[in-house]
Amino acid sequence: MTQAFLHGLLLAFGLILPLGVQNVFVFNQGVNNRQWASALPVVIMAGLCDTFLILLAVLGVSLLVLTIAWFKILLTVVGVGFLLFMAITTWKSPIGKVNNQAGSEGSL
Repeated sequence: MTQAFLHGLLLAFGLILPLGVQNVFVFNQGVNNRQWASALPVVIMAGLCDTFLILLAVLGVSLLVLTIAWFKILLTVVGVGFLLFMAITTWKSPIGKVNNQAGSEGSL
């Protein structure tokens, strides 16, 4: 029972950590796009990705990870690669200024 709990806990952390990067991306899209319709595709895709990850967790990805050793290595390499790519991309992205046109028009 303890082993199943620990495996489930590790799988939950493995599935939730990439969502932090996803949330940063969605937040940046919302800040950079002035119209909500421009950010809507990102929000829809994030929702679909979240649903897919939850389905993977419920349908038993941990069983595959426990029984197929190379699948665990593959998931680890892909996950680390994805997080490194997102970290480097975020680090190198320029810091943009947010123009507050409504605030600048009201002040003299």
